[in-house]
This record gives sequence, structure tokens and C-alpha cells, in this order.
Amino acid sequence: MILYYMKNDECCTKIEVDYIKETVRIENYTDNLFDRAFGVVEKPSFKEYEDFLESRCMPRSRGDIKSYLKSIGVDFYDPISIIRKTKGVMAEDQGKFWIRIEE
Repeated sequence: MILYYMKNDECCTKIEVDYIKETVRIENYTDNLFDRAFGVVEKPSFKEYEDFLESRCMPRSRGDIKSYLKSIGVDFYDPISIIRKTKGVMAEDQGKFWIRIEE
């Protein structure tokens, strides 16, 4: 699977993920550390990748999480499923940052 961490229409980080081997490889296309998916980290672990995905979702501890998941058509809290529906857009970014998934 390949994910593109985007700022508006510009790709900031390309993320290649192998879920079977649990490996992650990235290519950064910006020098701005704040715009990179993993900041200064050049070789993220699979755990860091999972943490990144979760950071692009509503917190799993939020009180109304079940109704939110139902409203977007996701049966349970799974960050990649949520991002497929929401593109990882967070309110605090004002829609600048998002994720495009290529399977």
C-alpha cells in the first residue's frame, strides 16, 4: 500500500507500507520538517506508522466515538479504515493536510 501525505495539492511524504512484513519506507518531498509525515524521522518503524495514522483520526477515547464511526460508515475503530473515509483531514489543519491512499 502507498499513502501520500499531502499539503493541499503537494505531496510532502510518500509512505510505502508492507502490512505482511510490517515495514515502512518513506520519501520526503519537502525540507519543511513540519510538513513531513514523520518530521525528522527518516526510517519510521511500523509502530511509528500506526501512531501517525492514529494521529490523523479522531481520538479513540472520545465519548461519542461509536456514533462518529457509524456516521462515516466504519464498524469499529481502525485508523486506516477511518482514513479511507475521511482522508485523514483534521479540523486543526483547516483542511490543508490530507492523505491519499493507493492500494
